[in-house]
Amino acid sequence: LATILDRVQGLILSGGPDLHPRCYGEEPLGGLGEVDAALDDMELSIAQLALDKDLPLLGICRGIQVLNVALGGTLYQDIPSQVPAAICHTPRTDKAVNTHTVQFEAGSMLHRTFGELEIWVNSQHHQALKGVARGLVVAARARDGVVEAVELPGRGFVAGVQWHPEGTWREDPFSQKLFSAFVNAAR
Repeated sequence: LATILDRVQGLILSGGPDLHPRCYGEEPLGGLGEVDAALDDMELSIAQLALDKDLPLLGICRGIQVLNVALGGTLYQDIPSQVPAAICHTPRTDKAVNTHTVQFEAGSMLHRTFGELEIWVNSQHHQALKGVARGLVVAARARDGVVEAVELPGRGFVAGVQWHPEGTWREDPFSQKLFSAFVNAAR
């Protein structure tokens, strides 16, 4: 993995199956979906290596969760059963449809990237950050309090978003701004 990272200028951790709770020291609860232990191990290792090499890193959906767990954080295994007042984070729409808003922390890197305190995003997840890892800073939340974005201050471009900007990049200027910021950091 280290050899691969020597050849890249940035890393995107994308969506995928649920992260197994063993990765953050918990037992599985009801509602846990499909898991892939080999993928968990590989992505946690590559995330840590990318951080060690100070590579720009963007975590998308599962990727924000991998970033958080790699740095010592924990997850809600199933939002509907663990966050009773949560909005629906798994609507029956495709990734091209924005379904709820997120509110950014004023002055955060992502707030500066988007130039707005609130944007509409799509949503396709039932896991989310619970214990935010030491060093990570919450950059945005949904109106129910669920963490939707984090960043790692003082490390160049290291950020994670819970939504899927790759699903809306053609028509959504905010998705375009996020990918442009990542690409510019990786140059």
